[in-house]
Amino acid sequence: MDDLNLSQKSSHVQNSIQGRPHFDPHLIKAEQCSPDGIEKSGYLLKRPIDFILSGLALVVLSPVFLTMALIIKLTSPGSVFFRQERLGVGEKPFMILKFRSMRSDSESTGPQYTTTNDSRITGIGKFIRKTSLDEVPQLINIFRGEMSLIGPRPYIGFELADVSQESRQKRARIRPGVSGLSQVSGRSRLSQSKVIEFDLEYVETCSLMLDLRIVLKTIQKVISCDGTN
Repeated sequence: MDDLNLSQKSSHVQNSIQGRPHFDPHLIKAEQCSPDGIEKSGYLLKRPIDFILSGLALVVLSPVFLTMALIIKLTSPGSVFFRQERLGVGEKPFMILKFRSMRSDSESTGPQYTTTNDSRITGIGKFIRKTSLDEVPQLINIFRGEMSLIGPRPYIGFELADVSQESRQKRARIRPGVSGLSQVSGRSRLSQSKVIEFDLEYVETCSLMLDLRIVLKTIQKVISCDGTN
């Protein structure tokens, strides 16, 4: 559940990522939480669980995929999916997928944050954003191994320009998640610095039990439509 919805313009994102501060990728150990808790938490099971659950969900939710794709295509010209470059493990770029919720020409206004009554959002877009259905295609990202069900927020490159090298190295150890501590602790109401704090807290304390608690809170947030624009 990711509430940063900049104007859908991946070329700007790609240029921004190219200018991000460099740090040594050898300092990052992918899929590693705090050294004390890896074996105790069973966290090494995270990727197999993500793979199995996302695969099952893609099959079970295939009618939702087809229905949403058809509605988006019939009610608004343009692609069914919104693609944007984000940073994954070791800050390796990948293309995040969402159902498109804005007009196809929304990028003409330039990259900007959306507001509650943003005129660029389509009629069906308001519904899928409020219910977080726009996030469903990220199951594909999870199945591919680019994301996890739970993890740090998947940032765009330029958003981390002012984040310290140490913090970036730490949060880049594990896959970004569809949901996470920040999403269930305030979501779009949080400042960027607070989101980073939650990301680092998750990396230090991650466990399957913590993931389960976040999943349950995420379900509660989705049902109540809390924190969506």
